[in-house]
Amino acid sequence: MITGFFRNISPEDLKIKPPKILLIGTLGSGKTTIAQRLARDTGLPYESIDDCRIRYGDGSVEGEALVWEKFLAICREPVPGILEFSGMGPHAEDVRENLLCSGIPVSVIWLVLPLETCITRAMQRTKKIPYPFPWAPLEDSVPFIHDEIEFSWEYIWSRESQFHATRQEFSGTDSGDEMYAAVRWIC
Repeated sequence: MITGFFRNISPEDLKIKPPKILLIGTLGSGKTTIAQRLARDTGLPYESIDDCRIRYGDGSVEGEALVWEKFLAICREPVPGILEFSGMGPHAEDVRENLLCSGIPVSVIWLVLPLETCITRAMQRTKKIPYPFPWAPLEDSVPFIHDEIEFSWEYIWSRESQFHATRQEFSGTDSGDEMYAAVRWIC
């Protein structure tokens, strides 16, 4: 037991608890690459909405509902981890609420890159994600998603006093290692 200024506080109470880290950003912003590397380097579990879509979705509206049920349950679990999804859309508020219910400290990091960089990267993707709604061409989808994240950032993520929210901007010429180092420093 510690005495003096920290009377009645055990050493266990002073340990820093690992957080849940939520990476958000538009298509092609590097969320998956950075999240997977963070998980590998920290040993924390990793989950993304797209991985849930691959495991549980079938491209139907019903399948998408199951996907979100599974992802929200993971957000609610009282264990640290690395999570990622765009950060916008009809489930953004649900993700926030479930993260709060987890009782784990939460860091939300928005990866912001030039839209042209994100469009180029998104066009190079080969992973097929079952999704029930068709996307517009990437040239339209990426700016739309960015604008929606901007709205969610203002009204959901940055206003939550229990979250450590950081908007991390990159030039588009930053290497993957430089981006990772910046995010790792935040964590």
